[in-house]
Amino acid sequence: MRALRFSRKFSAWLIIGLSLACAMLPRLDVIYKTLPKSNTLGGKEVYFKVTDKRPTRDIIGPGAKRVFKDFAGNITLIVETGPEQRSTVGLYDVRELFEHAFTRYLENRGLKPRSEPKGEIPRLEVAIQDFTLDLPGSRWTARILYEAAVSGNGRTLVRRYQGEGEKLRVSGLTQAHQVMSETFSDIIHQLDVSEMLSALAER
Repeated sequence: MRALRFSRKFSAWLIIGLSLACAMLPRLDVIYKTLPKSNTLGGKEVYFKVTDKRPTRDIIGPGAKRVFKDFAGNITLIVETGPEQRSTVGLYDVRELFEHAFTRYLENRGLKPRSEPKGEIPRLEVAIQDFTLDLPGSRWTARILYEAAVSGNGRTLVRRYQGEGEKLRVSGLTQAHQVMSETFSDIIHQLDVSEMLSALAER
């Protein structure tokens, strides 16, 4: 009986210990702020694909690694649809993060993103080239870079988007989450699909 009780206690403490260890691992929270819905693109369909073309899969730069020790690489995506209206969507890698945010953005613009090519509908392909959080001194820095290519009728139009931001580190990881969230939302919204589709049609 003593052995059995000891085994149960040991198992309970082991579970608690593992839970605490996981809880103490640093994580990166990215808040994506959606735009108000519109029907600018009138329900047009588009084949949509995101690829990760970064030369390295590291998200955390050399300086930030002093704080983000043992970072697993997954990002917590939180979607904000209005003041005090936030919901945690889940854990994503960088490609999945972009795919989810862009899908919401495109749908809010009135587009219907499709995961498979269909007939003559245009193609929108996003290639991620940089997604880095660093702490070179006393300021958190975020750098995001991607290319967007719209193609159709044998034509292709490419745009390059780059976003950078920085915040003074005050304490903990709060400002790290903020600078990456603000930079991410801003660069997602820089993509003007309406302009690219119109320019493609005029070429």
